[in-house]
Amino acid sequence: MLGPVRAAALALTAALPLGVLKGTTPLSLVALAGLCVALVPQGLALLSEAPRPGRAAVVRWVPLTLAVLGLMTLLGQAG
Repeated sequence: MLGPVRAAALALTAALPLGVLKGTTPLSLVALAGLCVALVPQGLALLSEAPRPGRAAVVRWVPLTLAVLGLMTLLGQAG
């Protein structure tokens, strides 16, 4: 599935510090770049091969997504 280059790039993600209040360091930028190198080609391949959603699905999901986004914005502002 992953070639050796993409597998090594994915392994760089282990260097990424996760948690609350972690600063951005050059090492974390390298780890994120490795994650992008590993996963972006797979995502592009998936998008190009997957079937497109029908008009009914778009009409159903776009208003729901906008409503949830608005609700999350209001809840986030309320604290």
